[in-house]
Amino acid sequence: MPLKKFFRPLTLLSYADMATLTSAFLGFLAITYIIDGSKTSFIVAMIILPISAIIDGMDGALARRFGTKHDFGKYLDSISDSICFGMAPSILVYSLYYDIDRGPALDFINNDLEFAFRYNLENLVAITAAIMIALLSILRLARFTRGTQGESTYFSGLPAPALAMFIVVISIKYSIVNGYDSVLIPFIIGLVSLLTVTTISYAKARARFRNPILFGILVLILTIVLRYFENSMWETLWYAAFGLYMAYFALIPVMIWAGYFEE
Repeated sequence: MPLKKFFRPLTLLSYADMATLTSAFLGFLAITYIIDGSKTSFIVAMIILPISAIIDGMDGALARRFGTKHDFGKYLDSISDSICFGMAPSILVYSLYYDIDRGPALDFINNDLEFAFRYNLENLVAITAAIMIALLSILRLARFTRGTQGESTYFSGLPAPALAMFIVVISIKYSIVNGYDSVLIPFIIGLVSLLTVTTISYAKARARFRNPILFGILVLILTIVLRYFENSMWETLWYAAFGLYMAYFALIPVMIWAGYFEE
């Protein structure tokens, strides 16, 4: 049997698929750095995820430019995004905000004298946020894959990559990476993850929004790189990145709702 026929699924891969698989590879690579558990590894993982988002955004353009030999590209993209923008951010939040030294998030006491349960609020919030990120991102991606959002002007609900970028931008400053430890941050992250299953309109990285979104991601990458090298400019740049993401999360949806971008 000719090798080409034996490995036929590989011969169907297009340039768009290669971009998708590269993004998936980077998502898995980020997970390995997160599992490593050191502060430096966390920062490297936070650099990898925005790069993955940029490459993930290229697959649609590559598919339109060079075409494809199959019709499973959107499913491949959804699975890749589940790794990069669902599981990786979920594991990142768990690793950054769940502290085993505090004890289990929820524990049952069962002895001759009593049967009850006890909990640690900080760890309970951290693990709840991590679970919400994973499950809601998968649900969001499934809804996108099944629906017709690819043909519409805007996303319905916060895109999973945007949620992942929010997690990165908030965690690079407010986490154990910078000696910050508070139940408030995973609580906020959990609340923001709920936006993925709403019908709020969010901008796609196309037309007028492509360059601003790409610029925001590049600013985020530069911020994290400066943090990695402990350059004092990183914190100043962080405020710029945070402001850009707040505009995406809050300002642009309001402007879309008000019809500001209608021709």
